[in-house]
Amino acid sequence: MPARPKYTDVMTVIKRRIREGDYLLNKFPGERKIAEETGVSYMTARRAVTHLLDEKVLVRGPSGALDVHPAYARRAKPAQVVLLYPAYPSTYLTQLRGVVFDFAQRQGVGLRPAQFVHWDEAAVLEATEQARAAIVIPYGPEIPQRLLEPFRNNKVVILDGDFTSEGLPSIRLFRDECIERVFEHLYALGHRRVDCLNTQNRNLEIDRRIRAWRQWRERRGLGGTLWDDPAPVFTDPTEVACRLIRKLLDEKADVATAIVSTTCPAAMGAVRACWERGLAVGKDLSICAVNIEPPAEYYCPSITGLNTPELKDVLEQCFQWFFSRQGWRGPLLVEPRTSDLFMGESTAKPRRTAATA
Repeated sequence: MPARPKYTDVMTVIKRRIREGDYLLNKFPGERKIAEETGVSYMTARRAVTHLLDEKVLVRGPSGALDVHPAYARRAKPAQVVLLYPAYPSTYLTQLRGVVFDFAQRQGVGLRPAQFVHWDEAAVLEATEQARAAIVIPYGPEIPQRLLEPFRNNKVVILDGDFTSEGLPSIRLFRDECIERVFEHLYALGHRRVDCLNTQNRNLEIDRRIRAWRQWRERRGLGGTLWDDPAPVFTDPTEVACRLIRKLLDEKADVATAIVSTTCPAAMGAVRACWERGLAVGKDLSICAVNIEPPAEYYCPSITGLNTPELKDVLEQCFQWFFSRQGWRGPLLVEPRTSDLFMGESTAKPRRTAATA
């Protein structure tokens, strides 16, 4: 049986890259770059491109640059929307990626997830300008000015952050009243002093959660301390939280009867530190998080916090805009209606006062 010609393998690679949306992140390469990427000779790459041009998979522009043929794009239905999210290990980000990906599939829209390490990556700008639309999950450092204008000029939505002051449609996952429900849960249990723990790298959303805790304490006339030790970007806040709480317990610091963590990893680290020092979380000390993420419900003890809300309605609004010729309609800030509070075993009525900690 004769061997399969190498140029057909190259054709297969290019077609798959088109379908998966790879060329939304990088401009379409020329024959020499294709040869280098696929490990074939220049002549083999050129032959593959010639066949793809004949099949109307590719088209060559006036400048000689290659691009996807519009007829093939209609047939193959390649990915058109890009989801850009930070490249650090996080079950929360994985969960959000799954939610957006599943929604796009149900809409019959190809979605291309892509991670980035810093805002100055060329792929961030290229994806924004080449895709039909982009959903961006931000990370610590503020979005640089050089990106804000391209974001505004293209269809870009920020997920899990409020950048409406920059003119960008934004999805904020947890309403203020939902976050306050976590604090009120502790108050209803009888806690009259509530500390806040943060080891997440600071950003607009983390600042908002800390501010909400402070404002709630003031309205209730309660005491509490902010234990703030932000982990460096792209590092694990769980370990930092464990070290911090371990240190506070060893030094017999004035810790309240309840600790609310800005994120779930911080709560997980705090629970571990308590276990190491012989404290029973949910009995000796209550620990919860503003929001939980998998697998917090299955921890021992399970961790109290807000579940990720249903995003169908807000994503539907975004995707309608992506595929319309009209501008964004309504307020730039959109939020899910509510978020359910999961009441885990990590919170209970206080057995002691803060003064006897």
